[in-house]
Amino acid sequence: MSKYFSYAFKIGVLGALFSIVAFFGLGMLGQDPTLPSQLFSFVSVPVFVAAALYFVRWKVNQNHLSFAEGMTIGFVVYVTNAIISFLGLFLGLIFTPELFERIKENKLQITLDKKDFTIEQYGQEVFDLTYESISNLTVFQVSINDLIWKIIFGLFFTIIISIILRKNLN
Repeated sequence: MSKYFSYAFKIGVLGALFSIVAFFGLGMLGQDPTLPSQLFSFVSVPVFVAAALYFVRWKVNQNHLSFAEGMTIGFVVYVTNAIISFLGLFLGLIFTPELFERIKENKLQITLDKKDFTIEQYGQEVFDLTYESISNLTVFQVSINDLIWKIIFGLFFTIIISIILRKNLN
């Protein structure tokens, strides 16, 4: 089983590096990279999980992959990806405070743009709480949001991909 973890870990690290580069690459273009980064994760996480499962099934395991093996390998890939991405974004945003401020300002501007709708639907108190909450946004919150979404995407797609790629010895 350790050979599976070795490949899964390496692929998870590769996925995390792509995510970190995409996040800060978009940030250097002057955008708020949080939403495009989530969209990138929505595509990249299943690609890296599928790559790991494909590799283990056909290259390591002689065309055999049980559902449990697929889930385990997928778990290692997406959790490794999520944790390393979290650390990369956290440290990167600490060392690039101007990018973090741009993200925060963008989220505050979106909240102000939706002010009338929010007050009409939910009331002034909810708008004030939302605005205050976004005003107190931290680097940790941005980073942990990325981690949570990667884990959610990873779990969802790992189940589907493990079912599709499973092939028992029978």
